[in-house]
Amino acid sequence: MRERSATNPSPVPQGDVADVLDTTAAGGIVIRGGVVRTLGYTSGVGLGVVSAALMVRHLGVVDWGRYVTVTSLIAIVAGLSEAGMTAIGVREFSTRARAERETLMRNLLGLRLAITFLGLAVAVLFAVAVRYKPVLVAGTAVAGAGTLLAVAQQTYAIPLAAGLRFVWMTALDLARQAATVVLVVALVLFDASLFPFFTVLVPVSLLVLVLTLLLVRGAVPLLPAFDRQQWLHVLRLTVVFSAASAVATFYVSITVVLTSLVGSSTDTGFYGASFRIFTVLTAIPLLLANAAFPVVARAARDDETRLNYSIQRMFDVAMVFGTWMVLATALGARVAIDVVAGPKFGPSVPVLQIQAFGLLATFVSVTWSTALLSLYRHRALLVANLVALGASMAITLVLVPVLGAKGAAIATVSGEATLAVIYTVAIARGPRPIRVSLGVVPRVGLAVAAAAALLLVPGFRGAAMVAAATAVYFAVVLAVRAMPPEILQAVSEGRRRSRRAG
Repeated sequence: MRERSATNPSPVPQGDVADVLDTTAAGGIVIRGGVVRTLGYTSGVGLGVVSAALMVRHLGVVDWGRYVTVTSLIAIVAGLSEAGMTAIGVREFSTRARAERETLMRNLLGLRLAITFLGLAVAVLFAVAVRYKPVLVAGTAVAGAGTLLAVAQQTYAIPLAAGLRFVWMTALDLARQAATVVLVVALVLFDASLFPFFTVLVPVSLLVLVLTLLLVRGAVPLLPAFDRQQWLHVLRLTVVFSAASAVATFYVSITVVLTSLVGSSTDTGFYGASFRIFTVLTAIPLLLANAAFPVVARAARDDETRLNYSIQRMFDVAMVFGTWMVLATALGARVAIDVVAGPKFGPSVPVLQIQAFGLLATFVSVTWSTALLSLYRHRALLVANLVALGASMAITLVLVPVLGAKGAAIATVSGEATLAVIYTVAIARGPRPIRVSLGVVPRVGLAVAAAAALLLVPGFRGAAMVAAATAVYFAVVLAVRAMPPEILQAVSEGRRRSRRAG
C-alpha cells in the first residue's frame, strides 16, 4: 500500500458520515443507489423528452441547431471549469478526516467559481470572435450565468455523494428536470423566440442550489474561500485530472461546435437532435459509476482485493447494460427521433444509429476511468483524452464537409472507441495493474445474436421490436449467467422489502 500523504490522506475517524464506505453494507447500498439513480434519471429523461420535443418543434431545424450550438459551447465551459473537480472532491471527502474537509471544501468552491467565471468570459468572447448572431452571444452570456449557479450546486452536493445519499441526489435531479419542463412549456405557450430559452437554466439552477443548501447545512461550509496558498494545494491535487476531464468534455461537445463551423445549418440541426439523445444516454453509465466511486476510492486506499472485485463487477455491468443500450438505441432510433424531434428530423435517424455504437465504449471507458482515478493515475487519463480529442476533431473536420451529420456521428464514435482502447491498456499496465476477466463477453455476444435474429421477422420494427429484442436479450443474459449475482440479489432484496412494506 502507498504511504499516506497529501494526495493519499489519513483515514476517516469513527462516527463520520463516510463510515458506511467501510461496511459490508456499502456494496448493497451502491447497487440499490445505482438503481435509484438510474430510475430517477429515466424519469427525468421522460420529463426532458417533453421539454426537448416541445422546443425542437417550436424552434425548427435552424433555431434548434443554434440552441444546441450555444448549449454545447456552454457545456464545454462547464466541463473545463468542472474539470473533474467534483470527482476529486468526492474522493477527498471520502478519504479525508473531518477536520481536513472544511478547508478543502471552502477553497474548492472558491476555485471553481473563479475558473467558471473566467471560462464564461472566454466563451462570450469566442461567440463574438466567430461572429455568432447577437442572440447567440447574449444567449451564451445568460446561459453562462445559470452555469455558474450550477457549478456552486455541484460543489455543495459533494457530501451527498460521499455519504451515499442517493435518494436525495435523485430528488434534486428530478426537481431540476421538472422545473425545466415547466418553464419550457410556459415559453412555448407564450410563443417565445429563441433567446428566452437560454434563460431557463438560471432560475432552475437557483432552485436546485437552494434545495441542496438545505440538505447539506452543517455538513459543508457555505462561504467560499479565496486563499491562494490553499488554491495551489487544491490545484496540485486536481490539475492533471482536471485537465483530463476538461479535455474529455471538450472532445464530446466539440463535434457540435465544429459542425456548426464547417457544415451547414441543417447539418448542425440534424446532428443536434441525435447528439441530444446520445448525451442523455451517456449519462447513465456515469450515474452508475459515480454511485460506486466512493466505495472504489476507499478500496483503492485500503483493500486491493476489494478494489479488483469492484472493478470486475463494474466491467460486467458495463458489458451487459452497455451492449443492451447499443441494441435498443440502434433498433429504436426512428422512434426516439420521432418522439423528440418529429418527422422533419428523419435524416437524424441514421445519425443516431451510428452514435449508438459509441455507447458500449462509453460504459467501458467510465468503468476504467473510475479505477484510474481511484488509483491516482491522472496522467493516463489525460493522455487518453488528448488522443481521443485529436481523433474526434480530425475526423469531424474531414468527414462533416463530405457526409454532413453522419460524419459528426462517426467522429463521436471514433473518439469514444479511442478512449476505451487506451484506457484498457492503461488498466492492464502500470504500478498497480488490474486484471479483469473477459468471461462475460461471449455470453453477452450470445444474447445479442439471439435478439438480433428478430430482424429477420418481416415488418417487425419500431417500439415493438425494441421491446421484443430487450426481452430476448435479457432472457439469454440470465440463462447464460452473464448478469452479476449482486444485481440479482439486490433485486430479490428489493422485492422482499416491497412485500414487507405491503
